[in-house]
Amino acid sequence: MDPSIYQQIRNDSNLLYHLRHDPSWYRELSKNPMALSEMEKQAKLYQGRTIPQRVERISEQMQLLGMFLQMASTMKD
Repeated sequence: MDPSIYQQIRNDSNLLYHLRHDPSWYRELSKNPMALSEMEKQAKLYQGRTIPQRVERISEQMQLLGMFLQMASTMKD
């Protein structure tokens, strides 16, 4: 693997984590160093860091909070 690519990966803990969990990227980046941007996209998707995944997670938390408040109000009555 190109040393500059590996240095970029080491500087980003999320990329390093993804590389350790999906070692096929070692081969891919050795063959094609320009695939780093694709690896970044895959790492975000794998770790749930995309905008739609974050919105969905917040939505689920808001629903849970609403159910909790509804349950609390019925117990108070």
